[in-house]
Amino acid sequence: MRISGISYAHRKTHKVRTIIMSMIILVLIAAIALMGISTYTGWTLTHPKRKAIPVFSSNIVPDNRNISFKDIKDEITLKGWFFEVKGSNKTLILAHGYRQNRLQYGENTLPLIKSLLNQGYNVLTFDFRNCGESEGNLTTVGIHEKDDLLGAIRYAKTLGSKQIVLMGFSMGAAVSIVAGAQSKDVNAVIADSPFSDMEEYLDKSLSAWSKLPSFPFNQTTFASMKILLGVNPKEFSPRDVVANIAPRPLFLIHSKDDTYIPVENSHELLKAAGSSATLWETEGVNHVESYTKLTDQYLQKVTEFLNSLKTDSNNK
Repeated sequence: MRISGISYAHRKTHKVRTIIMSMIILVLIAAIALMGISTYTGWTLTHPKRKAIPVFSSNIVPDNRNISFKDIKDEITLKGWFFEVKGSNKTLILAHGYRQNRLQYGENTLPLIKSLLNQGYNVLTFDFRNCGESEGNLTTVGIHEKDDLLGAIRYAKTLGSKQIVLMGFSMGAAVSIVAGAQSKDVNAVIADSPFSDMEEYLDKSLSAWSKLPSFPFNQTTFASMKILLGVNPKEFSPRDVVANIAPRPLFLIHSKDDTYIPVENSHELLKAAGSSATLWETEGVNHVESYTKLTDQYLQKVTEFLNSLKTDSNNK
């Protein structure tokens, strides 16, 4: 049977259209899957499972009282503990890391608290929003946690604190830098293993948390977080504001073997902060492990830094 040229051309055109439509459908399916996975990833990262507060026997925990206060915008109620040194008007506020709570190292945090108390510092430790026992259902890795720490600073002042030092770990370290740069009520900042810029850090390291390839998932995850959750990594950059801490002292602690937040982040912060900042660069330990693996040296370094604040105060 002979096929006319018109019939052949029609069949060929139909086949081309079918192929094009199939490709369009596949692209749409891939785009929907990409956005679906990215949205789920963004939701998971901003809604981590809460870590419960450990239960200790009373004989190993210094005397403390339960506290609650609002973030600086009076939107979220935050819970924590206050360890008091009678007659002291100095308070050190601990700021924990991502997926942690008021005790960054669990029971191992207690020797640090005791050391600070022995130096005459009250210790205020609390749970960021969506962590521990605090209110909230969204973790923003610093954007809104900054408001929580500013609320803690305000609360410490209502307790009579005249000298306030911030000490943060990982996410809490980055938050301490930004809050310290903003609040003139802060006298000094200790930042253990901070990131220097949220967008740059997540762009390089998000795959370590999501287990997905950086391309194309990072940017689509950022987009979904911004559109659906109002979380924009561009809004939080310790590096951009760290210079505002000066002339107040900033003590950076970071391991050169940190595989989660590379030590280069603290190098950038040190450069941007100016002469009032110092860096203790440890080695042979991973992310925020300097305290648990080098405990005696860590406590000594922190003590020396706090003692230098006393000297600076006496010289003024």
